[in-house]
Amino acid sequence: MKPKSAFVLDIRVRYHECDPLGHVNNASYVNYLEDAALRHATAAGWPESRLRSDAGGVFVARKHEIEYLMAAGPDDLLRITTWPSDMHGATAYREYEITYLRDTEPGAMNGRLVDPTERDSDERGAVLLRARTLWAFVDPLTGRPRRLPRELVEDFLVDDD
Repeated sequence: MKPKSAFVLDIRVRYHECDPLGHVNNASYVNYLEDAALRHATAAGWPESRLRSDAGGVFVARKHEIEYLMAAGPDDLLRITTWPSDMHGATAYREYEITYLRDTEPGAMNGRLVDPTERDSDERGAVLLRARTLWAFVDPLTGRPRRLPRELVEDFLVDDD
């Protein structure tokens, strides 16, 4: 299976998201990743309200793996790109890449769906971070895992053929 779409979100680093050394705080990066994932789900037609009503569950992060490659600081413009890599049972894996953008590059500040191959463009800036999150799909009332509905998986992943 391969991703049906990727999602890009451009953000400007705010001063309060940085540590005393002037670098984006680790917790801020996790917030960026989660925000991009939730916006991707919404753009693909699965906002939290539909997840709850039609699929009977919500996604919660179980594990983040983050590789920090370069530092970003206050007022830097960053592009967060995310795409699903695997969805089965009650789990979903999502990949992320954060790149640095120059102020002269056009932004998509509200986020947008893109073809998954667009994330491989040579026009991107320096890669600051690569990450992977394991998401669990759970019943919001009990917190117990729920199997991902086929319709949900098919809206994010397609066969390799």
